[in-house]
Amino acid sequence: MTDLSKRLITGTLGIIAIVILLMVGMSAIRIAIFLCTLEILLELHNAFLKIKIKINLPILFIGALITFLCSYFHYNLIFALALFFLLNGFGSIILKKYRNSDMIYTIFAYFYGVFLLSLLASINEIYIFVSALIISFSTDTFAYLTGNLFGRHKLIERISPHKSVEGAIGGTILATIFTFLYFYFIKRAYVNIDLNFYIVILIVFASISGQFGDLFASKIKRTVNIKDFGKILPGHGGFLDRFDSLIFVSPFVYFLYYLIV
Repeated sequence: MTDLSKRLITGTLGIIAIVILLMVGMSAIRIAIFLCTLEILLELHNAFLKIKIKINLPILFIGALITFLCSYFHYNLIFALALFFLLNGFGSIILKKYRNSDMIYTIFAYFYGVFLLSLLASINEIYIFVSALIISFSTDTFAYLTGNLFGRHKLIERISPHKSVEGAIGGTILATIFTFLYFYFIKRAYVNIDLNFYIVILIVFASISGQFGDLFASKIKRTVNIKDFGKILPGHGGFLDRFDSLIFVSPFVYFLYYLIV
């Protein structure tokens, strides 16, 4: 089976899974995000081992569970953040082989692999959650298409040699238009939304941030010298390979949620 065939099959199954989750509701989405964060932590653990950094998975898994419970029962994620920081601090004192470098990377893994993505789990409106997916995936798709058609100038070649300035600009413009049209449809068919200038600005920043999320993940992979973070998604790599943009989109969609709701 070719790599393209694997990508198409995995992508199709992924779309079906997302549709089912959306039909079930936000509770199922929160559980799915929690499971995703566990896999992402495993992928980060395996990646950092390449440079002799050992993040503390037990502490991270407990932190992920606390974060999930806070989002599931509608508590502020600041509580989860504070408890994780205390737990990690206790671990750094009690565990003899828990080096300072490992502790720092463990904190990073929590923020990157758990906290940011869990912001989406604390959203109570499915249509806002869907907007995060639309911004992330449409930016990736349109950046790829416009880059192939018009790309002439390299974006940041030392990190990702195939990305172009034209692709980045085209991806953001088209994703912003596409997402705005989505909200316009929601306004007409579902709920009254004040589609103002601030919403457009947040969508633009979310799209730009998503592209930086892709570059950020690429930089980590170059640092640890790996092609993909995992193999759990045939043709796509790991969960972090697939959701690296979404992680950086999530804070802006979280702001968007409070602006709209």
